[in-house]
Amino acid sequence: MENSSFNLSDVIYDQDESASIGKIYIAQNQPNKAIIKNGLAGGISIFYKNSIQKTDNDRTIQLKVLEFTINEKLQSSKVASGELKVKFGYFLKTSFEPVHLVDYEAGITYQRSIHRTDLVNQILSRGISNSIVFINDWINEHATHNRKLAKTVRLEIVEKMNRSDRDTVFYHPGRRLTWSDFRESPNRNSGYNATIFTSLAMEGSPFMEDGVLVLPVEVKVYMLPESSWVKTQGKNDYSLNHEQKHFDITRVVGNRLVNKLKNLEVTPENYEAEVNEAFFDSYREMNKLQEIYDARTRHGLDKEVQSRWNDIIGQALKGDMEEIERELEKGK
Repeated sequence: MENSSFNLSDVIYDQDESASIGKIYIAQNQPNKAIIKNGLAGGISIFYKNSIQKTDNDRTIQLKVLEFTINEKLQSSKVASGELKVKFGYFLKTSFEPVHLVDYEAGITYQRSIHRTDLVNQILSRGISNSIVFINDWINEHATHNRKLAKTVRLEIVEKMNRSDRDTVFYHPGRRLTWSDFRESPNRNSGYNATIFTSLAMEGSPFMEDGVLVLPVEVKVYMLPESSWVKTQGKNDYSLNHEQKHFDITRVVGNRLVNKLKNLEVTPENYEAEVNEAFFDSYREMNKLQEIYDARTRHGLDKEVQSRWNDIIGQALKGDMEEIERELEKGK
């Protein structure tokens, strides 16, 4: 087979290689064990590699023999009827565990003269040949839309303005917070005048496009009004700015996450792990930076330091991360 869509790495057979795959009849009408030279796995492997032209195709397939048996019955003193049963599992080899693609199951029934034992080899060969055609056609048919067969991954950053509602306020540079966004009942036992709940989220559903796995990723920055509160005595512009800067910090971390994602080198094997790791690293960074901000400003009580952090966060929103990096390195 020329232009095969795969290469075979190995054949797995869990049974005894030297065991019989069934029984066939020869002269004297006696049943004999059918044994494959080189063992079943070895025989199938040799047949595949002799049948397909080795290519530069990087889809490497592992074949697992689930069933391969042949059994005959005497129809008369001169004729035997038989059936070959074939069931193979095909797996894509990866850097990790092989990934199951598809199972192939087929059978061939036949009749032959007792003296034509050569026909048995032809039946066995046909059974294996049919499986080669099957898996090659299956890969070609599914290559453009089956994620398991993707050779490359393309990350696409989705940037859109989400509509805020009563439950969620999404970050928008033109939409500053107001005290009406803080709707939870104040914690009377807290020593603080206000608390804001901000967070990050990442969404995206992968899909196939012409054989490429496309992963659209949207990073969302938001605050939850029902988890944010303010005491009456805390409702002033200075305090609102302090809380706004908490929201801005989450946006800064979101921007940094987007930059990380843009520079990720991902493959079909590792894209989920790499993207998730980037997100959780950023989530931890968000919490750390919020703690640093509150520690430095003493929750806004130090007005001079608050003014400095207003500048640090403002520069970071413009893309200048030098001071943010320095603060993260120093920690609390």
